[in-house]
Amino acid sequence: MPDNDLSFASIHELSPRIRSGELSPVELTQASLDRIERLEPQLNAFLEVFSESALAQAREAEAEIANGNYRGPLHGITIALKDLIDVEGTVTTGGSTILKDNMATSDATVTRLLKDAGAIIIGKAALVEFAMGATGVNPHYGPSHNPWNLERICCGSSMGSASAVAGGLAVGALGSDTGGSIRMPASVTGIAGLKPTYGRISREGVLDLSWSCDHVGPMTRTVADCAHMMNVLAGYDPADPASSEQPVPDFTSGLQQGFKGLRVGVPKEFFFEGVDPEIESAIRAGIDLMEREGASVSEVSMPWVALGRTINIALLGSEAGALHRELVQERGHELSPAIRARLESAIVMPASGYIDAQRARRKFIEQMDEAMSELDVLITPSVPIQTPTIAECTPPPGSPDAPGGAALTQFTGVFDTTGQPSLSLNCGFTKDGMPIGMMINGRAFDEVSVLRAGAAFERAAGLLEKRPPIS
Repeated sequence: MPDNDLSFASIHELSPRIRSGELSPVELTQASLDRIERLEPQLNAFLEVFSESALAQAREAEAEIANGNYRGPLHGITIALKDLIDVEGTVTTGGSTILKDNMATSDATVTRLLKDAGAIIIGKAALVEFAMGATGVNPHYGPSHNPWNLERICCGSSMGSASAVAGGLAVGALGSDTGGSIRMPASVTGIAGLKPTYGRISREGVLDLSWSCDHVGPMTRTVADCAHMMNVLAGYDPADPASSEQPVPDFTSGLQQGFKGLRVGVPKEFFFEGVDPEIESAIRAGIDLMEREGASVSEVSMPWVALGRTINIALLGSEAGALHRELVQERGHELSPAIRARLESAIVMPASGYIDAQRARRKFIEQMDEAMSELDVLITPSVPIQTPTIAECTPPPGSPDAPGGAALTQFTGVFDTTGQPSLSLNCGFTKDGMPIGMMINGRAFDEVSVLRAGAAFERAAGLLEKRPPIS
């Protein structure tokens, strides 16, 4: 099979072929590496590529499978890790030159789990400095480019993970989401990105930004692939104080159930206010499709919901400021101007503001739980605007920031405040050929319903065969 076809196949498609011996993990890994060599200069998706170790892992996987030791659907699958996730013996930069010598002495829990499942760790994906930004522009290492249009951003701090998956450089990736940085990049690059429930996946060995809002989650070509990765990654980790002891389901269990009987809510307020008309049209068409496929659709009044993003900003800023206070004082001149300005602003935020935000958060979560008590999922746009260009998101000389991406986190941040599971997947394209993301949001620890709805939508919409023009 040509490497182009291998690179755009899903975990769900590849894993049976690898298990049967029809496809070698070495062949798949080499296809990913060949595509990285060819396209990385255009995409800038990676900060480091592990060519030698990836091929060594692939050869080991090939031998294990040949000897009957198949570990599961991720065995032999190439995975990119956002470069705030530790891989033993490699540098974790967090997208900052300040950490250019930050050698990891052990694997993050998620890295270990992926390795134990036989996944091939192919490299470290690019990100915004310290994961603190929505546009995917990093002055130190450059922006990651969108495979659908190289002049446009990949959005969010997990921009390299999205670029790698959407461009066919890796079969899957891990990103992190504090204000939307799994779901925003997934939205603008046409892939699936799942922010699990807070505490569902361990963050041990992952650089912090905001301890009460940080999530780690999968970014893949299909919703089913997110489910396969969740089956490996989810579970209690005593090394992470925020890790949940909630029972872990089989995340693939609902993938074939379809929409019949699924209770779908559509917010009346906030999420469709000021949204780009093409985006709103695509989301509304997607909701209509769900209803035709058997979902029970109802409108939900949420007059309080806009406060969610405001709370998210206050929590994120306060916690990031506390985390990086000494770094700003001692090495602030080495930070990019935008990140330094945000952190300096956060550091002087009064403690009373943080306390007020935490109190407001508790009430907000109660309101969301009540609003969704008779629903399985809530449908919203992922981002309200069309994908900006890199130029629009690059600060002009003398300015610390650019206005191009100011609205990007408007909707995603709501569900970082609540911590509930939230999935972005492709639901159509603009007239300019750019992907449009739909967000499917579920109740706490009910990723199964979210993934069920996403998989059912993918089948009904028939959008997965469309590929970005980059080759």
